Amino acid sequence: MPKAKDSKSKAKGAPAAKKTAKKKSEKKPEAVSLERAGTVNDKIDLSPSEAEKEIRALEKEIRHHQYQYYVKNLPTISDLKFDQMFRRLQDLEKAFPDLMDPASPTLSVGSDLDKDFQKFTHRLPVLSLENTYSEEELLDWIQKTDPEALYSLEWKIDGASIMLYYENGILSNGVTRGTGGVGDDVTDNIRTIRSIPLRLEESVTVYLRGEVYMTYKDFEDFNESSEGRYANPRNLSSGSLKQKNSSDVAKRPLRIFTYDAFFPEAKVRFQTHSEIMKKVEELKFPVPPDTVLVKGTQISEAIRKFKKKKESVGFPTDGLVVKLNDLSTRQALGYTSHSPRWARAFKFDAMMKESKIVGIDYAVGRTGKITPRAEIEPISLAGTTVTFATLHNQDYINELGIGIGAIVRVSKRGEIIPAVEEVVTPGEKVFQIPRSCPSCGTKTEKREDSVDAFCPNPDCPDRVKNGIIFFSSRKQMDIEGLGEKQVEFLYDKKYIKDIADLYELQKKKDSLMEEEGFGEKSVSIILNGIENSKKKDFKFVLSSLGLREVGPKVSELLIEHGYESMDSIIKAVQKENSAESLMEIPGIGPSTVAALVESFTDKKVIKLVERLKSAGLKMKADPIQKADKQPFLGQIWCVSGSFENFQPREKAMDLVVYYGGRKVSSISSKTTHLLAGPGAGSKVDKAKELGVAIVSEEEFLETLKKNGIKY
Repeated sequence: MPKAKDSKSKAKGAPAAKKTAKKKSEKKPEAVSLERAGTVNDKIDLSPSEAEKEIRALEKEIRHHQYQYYVKNLPTISDLKFDQMFRRLQDLEKAFPDLMDPASPTLSVGSDLDKDFQKFTHRLPVLSLENTYSEEELLDWIQKTDPEALYSLEWKIDGASIMLYYENGILSNGVTRGTGGVGDDVTDNIRTIRSIPLRLEESVTVYLRGEVYMTYKDFEDFNESSEGRYANPRNLSSGSLKQKNSSDVAKRPLRIFTYDAFFPEAKVRFQTHSEIMKKVEELKFPVPPDTVLVKGTQISEAIRKFKKKKESVGFPTDGLVVKLNDLSTRQALGYTSHSPRWARAFKFDAMMKESKIVGIDYAVGRTGKITPRAEIEPISLAGTTVTFATLHNQDYINELGIGIGAIVRVSKRGEIIPAVEEVVTPGEKVFQIPRSCPSCGTKTEKREDSVDAFCPNPDCPDRVKNGIIFFSSRKQMDIEGLGEKQVEFLYDKKYIKDIADLYELQKKKDSLMEEEGFGEKSVSIILNGIENSKKKDFKFVLSSLGLREVGPKVSELLIEHGYESMDSIIKAVQKENSAESLMEIPGIGPSTVAALVESFTDKKVIKLVERLKSAGLKMKADPIQKADKQPFLGQIWCVSGSFENFQPREKAMDLVVYYGGRKVSSISSKTTHLLAGPGAGSKVDKAKELGVAIVSEEEFLETLKKNGIKY
């Protein structure tokens, strides 16, 4: 069935519709006949009530055939008949715009609107999975978890992660995973994917997680028509979701598999994951094929069967997802800060190809870490041409016996980073990394907690350049137009020598525009990107400085526990008992505290911070909107367990924050209250140990009622 097209002109030679008087006793059929639907551009001579009946019937019929084609892959009508029905519906909607359903299937053709993506706070955390490439390691996890329990085994789809939010049966938001807490709202683009229903047959509220992907055949056909511009289906799928014109997205053969769901208003509680997925299928969402339930003791045999099918499935997959089926056991096991303890991603052995090492050089990162890499004779691997592969460190080189001239096997670990995996034919003598930095010549050093070599010189050119590249990157300060090549040029030509110099680049605009490759337009884009970066919240500024161990997670933990400005962090670090107070923050250990103290007592770091502050960057977290009435003022709340009236449970914490309190993810001596429901687990024990007030859902509801707070 071809993609639905927007019919803008009348078909030539279409027969004129004959007007006939209808008998009063004649009943209009519930379903639309294909013959009637074939009168695509006939003159529409219907009353509003007649039009509404036909529109609703067409919508139902079209959704059915879309489901048969895009989900079941079993079309029951010809492409021509489908297009005729589709265009008939478009014509009726145009003639009777007030009758158009906001979830009409005709909206899936996309619009030409061009707008920036809004940020969307996920209704529940969107976590990642812990990966393993070792079957032995997977079996060890199962043995520790419960070898007699049932596990769901399903394909790990290699595409773009997405959350679908349905309110009362209508798609309200399609959101990328993002940080796991906040994602990009790409709803307009998601609406163009035909296998995603805009309206469900049941008026149900549900949050689904899925993977947007392309089949290999669809990718090859699309790539051929695009002159081979795209490397692989995964990258094209992911990039498609971030297109600004949904009409462009509609032209791309995107599909989806949904693999998990949460029903916040379900009257009947699900007991197992398989029950949830059965409901998901009933709602007509596509789910990964071949999914099976097996006991932990039968996992190995099931894995072998999946591996045999891998090359014939027709869509990108890089392994399996193994999940406990029982939901109560999942609740008891809980989560780490980034992944559930009740699931694992089992990656298949990476695909490897042979090549020859023709040279070895080094990359010096922003932290000073020196990573040797092999230059190899070009090979095609997982859809891209590979000319360099990491060698990790000297210990790795010694273990494999790697030297220039060696024939080696190269893989793409996780299909991302090319790496030398083994030596087939030895080359010259085992290579030794020089003991001086290849960028600045400083003698390298080893750290107690690492086998890697480091350049200790903070002014090392490669360290500085990579620090600026990191600062400017999309995940950090997101400075448009300032990529790796631009940063290297600006540094090498002495336009900038550190991060703060970016904010003085405006003064050099005229001379910069005289440089080859830096016209007025490209320079304006960079300068506007630099200016816009001043709007980024403090948590991005802090993590973008590239300080050792101060990444996004540590930045969030500091802010979450009251260190909401650069001044408050510096003041805390410079106190005599700084280590003691910072160590009270759950998730921050001795090495992180030592790194914080080292960084914020360094005069160069302090000077850099002052320059960035003078440039106008935010040095304090944006205030959280709060109500005038603040009954939770001065209180610090944590939540654990499940609740009848707060699903997800973060809704309760949002109320605490809005009415003056603070929320934290872990119990500490500073926590004042724990909202505890069934399955709260170890947090209750920790709260009792520290004397934290434990509040039940009933008590919390009573507090809200007493203060006139609606929930």
